[in-house]
Amino acid sequence: MADWRLHIEPRFGKFPIASITTAEVASWMGDLIAAGRSASSVTRYLATLRSILAYAVADGRTTVNVAALVRPPRGGHARREGRFLTLGQLHALAGASTGPYAELVLVLGLAGLRWGELAGLQPGDLVSVPGRGLRLQRAVLASGAGGELFVDTLKSRRARTVPLVDAVVPIVDRWAAGKGSGDWLFHAPRGGPLSESNWKRSVRWSAATTAVGVPGLRVHDLRHTAASVWLAAGADPKVVQRILGHASAAMTMDLYGHLVDQNLWDAAKRVGESAGGLSGASDENEGEVDDTRGEAEGS
Repeated sequence: MADWRLHIEPRFGKFPIASITTAEVASWMGDLIAAGRSASSVTRYLATLRSILAYAVADGRTTVNVAALVRPPRGGHARREGRFLTLGQLHALAGASTGPYAELVLVLGLAGLRWGELAGLQPGDLVSVPGRGLRLQRAVLASGAGGELFVDTLKSRRARTVPLVDAVVPIVDRWAAGKGSGDWLFHAPRGGPLSESNWKRSVRWSAATTAVGVPGLRVHDLRHTAASVWLAAGADPKVVQRILGHASAAMTMDLYGHLVDQNLWDAAKRVGESAGGLSGASDENEGEVDDTRGEAEGS
């Protein structure tokens, strides 16, 4: 499980279970919050640790589940605001990136995939009914300790299908050509799945983002970009929720509601322009009716 590999094992993996204390669990949680983890994520990690220690108690390896004595965080660290690119900036970033992996910028920025979801794709995940898309079923993650890659379930633990826009279809088709269904779709140069850190070095991410005026952009911000692009195109938040794999449309609105708000004002402007045109047409029609009346009264 990713929560264990990435967040629990690095801290407690070498501890004898009976030696873990309530204070150490509380300190671990505090370090996670200070590192920028959200309260909801830390609560999930704590629940995982509680489950592990509950099993240890049942197995007689320790007498107390010390994690059960620690209260989950409230509020926690403020969520980092996601950045997003316009379509023009996204294409510019893909153009500024180097090497054969540069086009993955478009895949990430238009399909809304997390990096681990993209790295976990296989040719057998390509679907064509009811349209071209990707069936997301696994993620490839890097361990926090040594950076080793491992295959895990999706963050939501539920497979989902995302549609592909026309610009992405030829990209995935090229990478899938000649591969078996169980191979890695976007393989590393020497085989195996592709890691985010190696990909960033390959495309010269830092130089590319600086060149297009967005220094400090995270790879994860391409997922925010996809949400922005889809919402700006008029996609319903429920559709965007399904694309991103959020648990609910309320979660999508919590993250991207400000983009929907902007769409509301844009729509109001368009309605206003249409209403102005209708008003002018109405005035002209009124004149025509008045003229007709005059003719009728004079006859």
